[in-house]
Amino acid sequence: MIEITPKHYISEGLARQVYIHPEQDNLCIKIGKPEIETEHLYKEIKYYEKIKEKNSSKFEYQFYAQYHGEIETNLGVGFVYDLVKDETTQHISLTLRHYLEMEHSPIVDESLTDGLARLKQQMIAHKVFASDLRARNICCKILKDNSVNLVIIDGIGHRDFFPMADYMNHFAKKKVERRFEKAHLNSLAEQRAHIKKLRDRGDVLV
Repeated sequence: MIEITPKHYISEGLARQVYIHPEQDNLCIKIGKPEIETEHLYKEIKYYEKIKEKNSSKFEYQFYAQYHGEIETNLGVGFVYDLVKDETTQHISLTLRHYLEMEHSPIVDESLTDGLARLKQQMIAHKVFASDLRARNICCKILKDNSVNLVIIDGIGHRDFFPMADYMNHFAKKKVERRFEKAHLNSLAEQRAHIKKLRDRGDVLV
């Protein structure tokens, strides 16, 4: 059993808390909150099982955090994922929302805009979807050459009863484009305005 303590805490979302894996610092462990139904926690896992056979060597880069299975912890069942880190510092990568809220971001807007375009292209090309695509679920991984890869860390999957987007390019493109539009991620200006609106109504999750 893995022993998790408060020092391992990283952050949390609506359904899960995230901790550094105590024994492998390139991984993180997500623990469901007590009030969240187990069925909800496994929706994303089922999708990961569906896409695990995709050949990541064909990706331009690994654009979503990979899932590595379940483990037992002192806090209950844990779900193990990649922990996204900057190559330049080996620090945990900050989210797109963090950078967009910074007064003086070290990442220029052009790099983030390019990163979003490449993320969208990868999602379409490889038919990988996110049901909860938002800035706080996307990490900005700074590479050794100071370029940036945007990596989805939560919210992978979709709920389509007839998943035509899984098999047909046209529907995959339309689905991803709709998700970016719904998430206000078609431009940084639009996303900053959306974040301000969330802040103004008291949203503190980052």
